[in-house]
Amino acid sequence: MSSKDSIKKVDIFINGHSYSIYCPTDEEPALQRATSHINKFIQDIRKNASQLSQEELLVLCSLNLYEKSEELQHHIQAEERAKKVLTKIIADAQSLINDDPNNLVLNSNLE
Repeated sequence: MSSKDSIKKVDIFINGHSYSIYCPTDEEPALQRATSHINKFIQDIRKNASQLSQEELLVLCSLNLYEKSEELQHHIQAEERAKKVLTKIIADAQSLINDDPNNLVLNSNLE
């Protein structure tokens, strides 16, 4: 199969407007999910700002989705920092257990 065969033209609808998108065939389901998510998001925006044009809605949608992406990135970074701290604590605790021969009861409970 050539690379041309793996690209597909897909018509998506955002807020009632049709857009033709070329995407890899195996990514079409993700594109459809993204389209659905964006339509729901635009509907929520439209409830509070019905006078906005399509272009203004898309810009506002883009900015809001970017903000959500930034928040998610901050959460991921916080989780990575917490994981590093926990890994260090576990390593330090294991080192203490292994270094103290008087902790035989504790060591046998961990095995």
